[in-house]
Amino acid sequence: MLILLRLITIPYMYLVLVITLLSRKPTHTHNIKPPFWEITELIKGNENMLFDIIANTIMLFPLGILVPLCIRKADSVKKVALTGFFVSLAIEITQLITTRGYFELDDMFHNTLGAFLGGLIGCLLARRIYSENKN
Repeated sequence: MLILLRLITIPYMYLVLVITLLSRKPTHTHNIKPPFWEITELIKGNENMLFDIIANTIMLFPLGILVPLCIRKADSVKKVALTGFFVSLAIEITQLITTRGYFELDDMFHNTLGAFLGGLIGCLLARRIYSENKN
């Protein structure tokens, strides 16, 4: 079971890479969005922002499940959320440098939230699986 979950990690990471970088064309301008711009736009009535918020939350949700299953030392939701934060930060910095997207603190928040929520499930599963392996 653990081997299968660990193998799923490879195509998942590739999918995140495609979604965040490889499928985007460079704009040749470095774009930085102000904090909470998505929430502000949503409040103003731009319903498209709701999709972006949900999509960014869902994107790292599987990471939150997979990290504690693949890395035994990632045994707390806090460590998983921190991992999600650093993965999101790496994505945003890469998007800024390569001009393949916007650098958005909102995305980092929503990605980290998704990793945190996935971590709630992943840590429970990991504790159960690893405790069964000891017996």
